[in-house]
Amino acid sequence: MIATISTTFNVTPKILWREIVKPKSLRFVSAPILYFLPTDNTDLSKDWQINREYNFKSFFLKIIPLGEHKVILNKIDIVSNEIISNESIGLIKVWNHTINFNAINSRQIEYTDTIEIKAGLLTFFIWLFSHIFYRHRHKRWKILLRSKN
Repeated sequence: MIATISTTFNVTPKILWREIVKPKSLRFVSAPILYFLPTDNTDLSKDWQINREYNFKSFFLKIIPLGEHKVILNKIDIVSNEIISNESIGLIKVWNHTINFNAINSRQIEYTDTIEIKAGLLTFFIWLFSHIFYRHRHKRWKILLRSKN
C-alpha cells in the first residue's frame, strides 16, 4: 500500500536541506512516537550518505521494542529536492520512503512523504499508523524548522 502525506512548511528549501540531511533530525521529528537507537557502526554525527546502511533498534513510545530498523538512502538530490530510502523495521519488510518538496513562494514549500508499505497481513494497519505518524512528523518538522529560521 502507498501512503502519501503532504503539508506546507514556512521555510526555504535551503533551510530544510540544511536540517534534513542530519540523522539527528530524524530522531527529533519521530519522537516521542518512535525512537531510534543507533547500533553497530551507525554514526549519527555526519550527514546521511547514499548507499550506506544505517541500523537502529526501534521503539514505540521509547519503551516497546519494534525490532531492527534498517535504512539505506538511495538518492539525495538537492536539484530535484528529493530523498529516497529503502527501509525495513521489524515485521515491516518494505518501508520505501520518498521525500520531495517544492517552493511555493520565497518563504514556503510544499513537502510530501510517500511511503510504500509491505507487511503481510499487517499492511493495512501499518498504513493507517503511517498516516498518524507522518502527520506527527510534519508537526515536529515545523517546530524544528521554526527554530532554524
